Amino acid sequence: MRELLEELPHALLPDPARESEDPGVARELHDDDLVRPSAEEDLPVDAHRSKRSPLARHIDVVVDPFDPRLPTPLGLTLAVEGQRVRSAQLTAGFVHQGIERRAVGLAVDDVALAVLLSPVAPGLVAQLAVARAMERLARHTPDGATTAWRGLAMDLVGVAEHCRVLLDVVRRSPRLAPALAQAASAAGVALEGIDVGHRLGHPFRLRTPVPDDERLTLRRRTDDVARALKDIDDDRVLSAIGHLRGAGVLDVDRCRELGIDGPALLAAGGLPTVAVDLGQRHGSFHLEGQDLGCTVSRVEVRLQLLRGAAQRLPQHLERLAALASDDASADANAEAGGDDSNHRSPHVIPNPTFLSGTADALVSGPGGTTACLVDVRGGRIRRLRIRPPELPLLLGVSRALLGVRLDDVSEVIASFGMHASALDR
Repeated sequence: MRELLEELPHALLPDPARESEDPGVARELHDDDLVRPSAEEDLPVDAHRSKRSPLARHIDVVVDPFDPRLPTPLGLTLAVEGQRVRSAQLTAGFVHQGIERRAVGLAVDDVALAVLLSPVAPGLVAQLAVARAMERLARHTPDGATTAWRGLAMDLVGVAEHCRVLLDVVRRSPRLAPALAQAASAAGVALEGIDVGHRLGHPFRLRTPVPDDERLTLRRRTDDVARALKDIDDDRVLSAIGHLRGAGVLDVDRCRELGIDGPALLAAGGLPTVAVDLGQRHGSFHLEGQDLGCTVSRVEVRLQLLRGAAQRLPQHLERLAALASDDASADANAEAGGDDSNHRSPHVIPNPTFLSGTADALVSGPGGTTACLVDVRGGRIRRLRIRPPELPLLLGVSRALLGVRLDDVSEVIASFGMHASALDR
């Protein structure tokens, strides 16, 4: 933006010499006498702009999607006075995907529904929200293997998402980017290896069982994730964004008012108060310093969430290995004519065609809580509503941008980890 203003000063700012009464008289560039009263009256006055601010120091910066054919564009309008943002407004909905409307009539266990929900980033969260709603409607508790696979997948999604957000924030430090990009890619590859054919988003159980060779491949890929995460130095990441301490503050009261949770609420010093049906329940976080709710604190929370998800990956693998061993022992006992009732009990899967009613679910993802409301008749969706965590963040980000330097706007927005695909439904 600074380069643009230097190249095109007269296109965006008034010419002081042209607007003065006597062009030959030398005047100060930001002298209030240069501002015509009529122009000052026409200039929109917001609550954060002084009425005595000269016109030459107050401009509107409009960052609209450069191509409306993009799948998920966002628009940004900034009112800038000097080098500081005085008001901000985010605009979504340039391209409406109509996911909720297109889901009407689909069967809850149809792979077409999973394919329809897959573009809502981060992947798998919206699918699991619908699956949990159906399980609550049927009063069904998934078996241990299904629960373990879902927990593993959610942590892989968390690793990839946190690395992506950190990569966007530290984009000015090219030495940190390769390690973050490699970790995000490794987690994405591991998730794609187990979610073949949208296996995990099926309600009541896995859509198809996971073969033994895929389990071995998954273990190697999780090892790749662990090696990639070792190359990420948390101190170097925080040092690279030290200039953002105190910028983009969103306090806990505003988070509660707008319904914001996830890393933004944790960074402000608050804790979620709503129980979720799926996802990690966050405990207390240790944040140093007094600038709670700023960009640096959100990055600190992301780093802690990233390390926590990475530590749980081996635990999920051990649990899955133990469940597979128990199933093998039960099968061998059954073939020998023994009684396997002590090893496993029959797990009855509900028939989706008999499901009718309204259900909801809450899934805690890496960016916050995703809420889902489903109305089903005869196993087919009549109404679907998905509330992503990005929805209340629209107002929260606009509030956090007030007073931020124009050069730091992109990093502040990136620290919230917003997804336009979750907004343009």
